[in-house]
Amino acid sequence: MDLLNLAIASIDFLTLREKILLRKNIDTLEHLAIMSIGELSSIVGRAVRSEWKGSWTCAVAERSSRIIDALGIKCLVFGDKDYPPLLAETFAPPYILFYRGNLAVLKERCLSVVGTRRVCHECAEAAFSFAKQASEAGWTVVSGLADGIDSFAHRGTLASVEDGSCSLSRTVAVLPCGIDTIVPGANKRLAASILKSGGCIVSEYLPGVPAEKWRFVQRNRIIAALCEGTLVVQAPVNSGSLITADFALEYGRDVVFHRSCFCPDAKKISLSAEKSLLRAGASASKTRRSCESYVDDGACVVQNFEEFVKVLGSEPGAHTINKEQLELF
Repeated sequence: MDLLNLAIASIDFLTLREKILLRKNIDTLEHLAIMSIGELSSIVGRAVRSEWKGSWTCAVAERSSRIIDALGIKCLVFGDKDYPPLLAETFAPPYILFYRGNLAVLKERCLSVVGTRRVCHECAEAAFSFAKQASEAGWTVVSGLADGIDSFAHRGTLASVEDGSCSLSRTVAVLPCGIDTIVPGANKRLAASILKSGGCIVSEYLPGVPAEKWRFVQRNRIIAALCEGTLVVQAPVNSGSLITADFALEYGRDVVFHRSCFCPDAKKISLSAEKSLLRAGASASKTRRSCESYVDDGACVVQNFEEFVKVLGSEPGAHTINKEQLELF
């Protein structure tokens, strides 16, 4: 991997456009190491106010390169022919996408399955079955390798390999940290199974970058961006899964809700999660986004993969549902 590209990718206060400008204007890592803040500002076309140490940035790139070589990590730089086209067309794609495993699954039609970590039995079964059906139909399932719905979705694709329905696991796990680390640690075996079965793990972060709260939100935009549509299986009010749904809508992608979102146990868990946040001191949000509120705005509700595909291929509004129908669930 080119050290200069790694160094530029690590500069988190630059936008993608600015990173591309920087790469076009310098040829060597040594140039970056001695670059002044004034020269950097001149190249990117604005006054850079962030702390800048070129030598430290280059040292980070060299350390990351050693880890990349040791673990067999591969990279896609923005503009490469294999860079995912759906990700490239969004407003903030990463300068480099790091990956481990089988890149070919990212070239299939992709959908994301997202949901909460604390799941009810019905929603867990729904995520597992949906992902298995999608994988068997040749689609790639993208999720975040978190506990709960994410894990059940990934395991559904693995099950399609275990029972002989598929030759490989069509799934992609997107990490909120450097690709050399699996978060949560309890899912290391799941991550290993994904790689062993022909799936892929990706991240926009250099090796060694830790998982922080804001990076989970950043990760969610990539989950949404890689896919034609997003399925929400279970999501409490204002949860990270609904942030992913909002990203998908911003990108002009379909957001669909699984019927299990509205089962009694899922509703109880959602209410409990909301009360826990309030007891912990979180302020009540002025915009109370819930699964029901998206449906009120016209989002579709499905009960299996076949219905999901029909929604993606239909005209907007063709599969709307009303509150009376939700009560039947």
